[in-house]
Amino acid sequence: MKTSDYLKKYGIRLKKHLGQVFLSDDRIAKRIVKEAGLKPDDVVVEIGAGAGTLTEELAKTGARVIAYEIDESLAPILQERLSKYPNVELRFEDFLKAKDVPDGAICVSNIPYSVTGLIIEKIIEWRFKRAILMVQKEVGERILSKPGRKSYGYLSVMVQTFYEVRKLFDVPRSYFVPNPEVDSVVIEMKRKDVDLDFERFKKFVSMIFSKKRKTLKNNLKPFLSIFEGMDLSRRAEQLTIEEIMELYNVWRRTLECSKE
Repeated sequence: MKTSDYLKKYGIRLKKHLGQVFLSDDRIAKRIVKEAGLKPDDVVVEIGAGAGTLTEELAKTGARVIAYEIDESLAPILQERLSKYPNVELRFEDFLKAKDVPDGAICVSNIPYSVTGLIIEKIIEWRFKRAILMVQKEVGERILSKPGRKSYGYLSVMVQTFYEVRKLFDVPRSYFVPNPEVDSVVIEMKRKDVDLDFERFKKFVSMIFSKKRKTLKNNLKPFLSIFEGMDLSRRAEQLTIEEIMELYNVWRRTLECSKE
């Protein structure tokens, strides 16, 4: 049965305030799962199960699947599609408020576009070892962007500091119900061996990108004395991850010393 048929069967009306658009082509779901290369002993987290098109393909791998869905009205569809898979656990709750995501899990999701940035921050914070994500094409470009490009910014730095990122394939808007106004892209993120205080690093990156067209000298004005001898004439969008890390470590060490 097609996704659109499930929606009609249960009289489900999509909620605009949740930005609901559901993947309707199982060929795309199969391709995403193939790229994930899942094994039966993997733990997979899906964020935004929707009508279950991707969830069902994840379930077929035999991996343990934890599927989050904030909209409980979709329960009848998901339960019908997934009842034969004992390896699937449905959690009708907001992933952004989750408390017990298993360590070392893999995230495979068509994430809700309206809260993409917040969800990606959570993926970083929860230390997912890998993530295969379908995101809005424009957001994907920002995540993959390099220094000097207009699309390079806070999200680029946050993701690329913690993950190796690559583009897998594009997904046209026609593969969704209803058709959204934008195309999508599937990306892969592989965790780097990075040990950083997430909240502290997030605060620093937010600070240097707070006024994107301003120089570091302007955005770091309260801390200029600690960067003496360092070049602060450029904008944050011109810096490599390594250069940002150098600045961050100076700032971090100063904060730690001030607390001693």
